[in-house]
Amino acid sequence: MPLIRMPTFHPENIPAAVSAFRPSGEVPVRHSRYFDGGQCRIFRVDFSDGVSWSVRIPIHFQNHSQDAIICTLQREYDVLLEIGRMDFPWAPKCHGISLTFDTLVGFPFIILSWIEGSPLFWTSNYPARPIRNKLLCQIADIQVTLIERTTETSTATQYFSRLTDNKLRRVRNGEIPGLTEQDCFDLKKHLFEVLNPELEDAPFAMDHGDLAPLNIIVDPEYNITGIIDWGFASKVPIQLAGRLPRFLQLSELVLPPSPTLREDRKAYIASLKSNSSQVAFWMSLIHSSEDVDFRHCVLESMISKGMHLSLARLGWTLPYDGSRDSFETELKKD
Repeated sequence: MPLIRMPTFHPENIPAAVSAFRPSGEVPVRHSRYFDGGQCRIFRVDFSDGVSWSVRIPIHFQNHSQDAIICTLQREYDVLLEIGRMDFPWAPKCHGISLTFDTLVGFPFIILSWIEGSPLFWTSNYPARPIRNKLLCQIADIQVTLIERTTETSTATQYFSRLTDNKLRRVRNGEIPGLTEQDCFDLKKHLFEVLNPELEDAPFAMDHGDLAPLNIIVDPEYNITGIIDWGFASKVPIQLAGRLPRFLQLSELVLPPSPTLREDRKAYIASLKSNSSQVAFWMSLIHSSEDVDFRHCVLESMISKGMHLSLARLGWTLPYDGSRDSFETELKKD
């Protein structure tokens, strides 16, 4: 299959290409500034009536066939259409899609509503604690709502077993360099140790797949106005759909979590526990286990080669750094 050719990209033609999706045929104004996500470059276009659209163009794929790029774009569009039917207010609305490289811009593209605000800036000391807690409560509510509105019936063990069997097949075929058959056997063993039997028959639901600060849009008062970049979203068991947002996961595979991260998780879980819904209870159950980080890493290994390699090299355990506890003790003294 032919590979993508970068020189075909013509961003100056975006307004003309987008105008075909506007009933009036109006050609919008394109902002000179653009944003880069993991897979797409995002442009903003404005119409005379004040409406703004986001145009997502997949120019960052490397060594992918055109058919693979089109399939990935179609999958994201289908996910957003499904979410749009569920009255989930934090996802952008779909306005159109072009699934061909034979366009004025030289690439396929998706047209979505523009979400006003700025990407969340989040570090270990910014924003300050009251704002952090406000944001974490919002994130918890958004995850609960997404799960509640996209559930479907399935069985967790069958899903994960299918993933491990498929990974073993790919390793045997030499498609995943660095991993061995034993690594796959070890993963399957630990998988059944960390799966929560209480959640075996819990429904599947939509997982954003990359709930990181750059994909969380906020207004000046730190109200979340939307979640962007749904390119990795999929229906998965509740153990994955209800997992910690990326910025509440370990930044490095060492225990215990930093004092700040522990405080962040405490606020996040407190918000879940204050919610009386069944989904919030399931999520609280996932995050309240003592070995939550190891459980998360094992499940992440199902879909991440990097995590699988890291855990295998660590002997399927997370090293402990006692100095982090000492640091927290000193903080409490102050």
